[in-house]
Amino acid sequence: MKINLNRKGNNKMEIKISLKNVYGNWFFYPECKVSRTISDIAKTKTLSKEVLNSLTSIGYEIELVDNTSIKELLK
Repeated sequence: MKINLNRKGNNKMEIKISLKNVYGNWFFYPECKVSRTISDIAKTKTLSKEVLNSLTSIGYEIELVDNTSIKELLK
């Protein structure tokens, strides 16, 4: 069986993530249904750089959603 991953129109292969600093460490958190599903499959609450690199290598676009609070920026 062959699956065609080339999508046309508005059906982009895209995930949304946010970047958060927790005790000096940066983590990528899922912010959409697809990215949450991927983290559920991986049985993690965050997505690693390796997972994000793998997703981009198979054609996913990654959008960084800015959920940074002013408190985090002033640390």
